Amino acid sequence: MFNRNPIQKIVLALVSILFTMASFSAFAVKVGAIYLDSQGFYGGIQKGIMVAGADEGVELIGNNSQGDVTKESEFIDQLIAAGVEAVVMSPVSVEASVAAVERLNEAGIPVICYNTCLSDADSERLIKALVTTSQFDLGLPIGLLAGEWAIKAEIDLKIGIHNCNIYEACQLRQDGFIAGLEQSGANFEVVNNQEAFAHDKATQIGTDILIANPEINLMWAANEGGTVGAVNAVVAADQVGKTYVMGTDTTSELINMVQQGDVLLAVNSQFPQDMGAGAMRYALKAIKGEPIEQYLQLTPTKVYTTLDRLATAKWLVDHADGLP
Repeated sequence: MFNRNPIQKIVLALVSILFTMASFSAFAVKVGAIYLDSQGFYGGIQKGIMVAGADEGVELIGNNSQGDVTKESEFIDQLIAAGVEAVVMSPVSVEASVAAVERLNEAGIPVICYNTCLSDADSERLIKALVTTSQFDLGLPIGLLAGEWAIKAEIDLKIGIHNCNIYEACQLRQDGFIAGLEQSGANFEVVNNQEAFAHDKATQIGTDILIANPEINLMWAANEGGTVGAVNAVVAADQVGKTYVMGTDTTSELINMVQQGDVLLAVNSQFPQDMGAGAMRYALKAIKGEPIEQYLQLTPTKVYTTLDRLATAKWLVDHADGLP
């Protein structure tokens, strides 16, 4: 019997390991992921996608479109060339993203939407599933809460809004917020409503709004960046104690602001990690040819207020990495 020396054994072991790794890489399922931007919400989406994919040995190829249709289109072409077997994405535009998604369809690559998607007609022919939040319900409870707050405080609401209505989902959030105000029976007037959903731009736009309209006593924002910008604007315009903020989504920064309670009174949170994981699970079903029984999967929401300190403290413990 041939006895190998220790060095030969080590070399053979390394070769075996490298062969196994190469085999895994060659046969691993490839999934493409496109993130709409880099804000905290999408960090949570990315974590959910990565964790769910890791459980199945997925090779994930991800990129950030930064809300740019041209970049999104380029990334999709790269994913097709890379031989991905499915794509999970939040399309930049209901209309302008269609052509790139059609190329995926022509290449036989199933697409799963999360958060946002295409029109109903285009989704029916091009998309396997959508994992999202009820966007209307994301705004509704904050509108109700704002109205109840105003009634108890015996004030008429003068409202400024930071919207992200270039996305259909955000328009639905705003519709829900307004519906909640109406249901509450509070007296309110929307004094100023502008697109402001990126942190830096939202801060400047919000500051300009409050300087021009100091009578505004409540700012509402439809997303994380708009909410942070609204809080910053209240401070910059010297409106602390005069203007309060209610908003959308959670990060460690926002939850800490809610706990402080001098400006940000409440946020309605999505669960982006659940959303990302759900999208990846549907992508794997599509790859395996398994039936997807339900096109629409809704993830829950939860309102966090400055009065519920136990809930906000728990959020910070549960999200020690800062991702929602």
